[in-house]
Amino acid sequence: MTVKRDTTATRKRVWEVLADGWTYSQWVVGNSRMRAVDRSWPAPGSKIHHTIGVWPLIVNDETEVESCIPERELVLHARGRPFGGARITLRLHDSDNGCQIEMAEVPVGGPLNLIPRRLALLAAAPRNRECLYRLTALAEQRIEPE
Repeated sequence: MTVKRDTTATRKRVWEVLADGWTYSQWVVGNSRMRAVDRSWPAPGSKIHHTIGVWPLIVNDETEVESCIPERELVLHARGRPFGGARITLRLHDSDNGCQIEMAEVPVGGPLNLIPRRLALLAAAPRNRECLYRLTALAEQRIEPE
């Protein structure tokens, strides 16, 4: 299941948020803090190290870039231990008033694979809608460099 959101921000502005690994905990629901970002982020193979959950129930985890087409597509593998992980695909498309953001998430590995795929996708949709709402807000408040 893919969720979509239109924004008045340009693809470039949205990409700037995605390409800044330190913003991850600001727009990804469930992430409580960032611990480190590889200097090469978002190059394929680079990682961000983050914490998920709310204290005292937290897990230090990481997300790795599987593929990247700047200003167009970012494919991430979020580890999600101990439950398995997820492959998240973010795509940016030009629109008449800015751009459209698409987000798709599918479980990979671990016990989450035991849940029927359609049910897992339906469960992720509300969270992903909120992620795109937050991502859009960050992109729309960015200021063009002078």
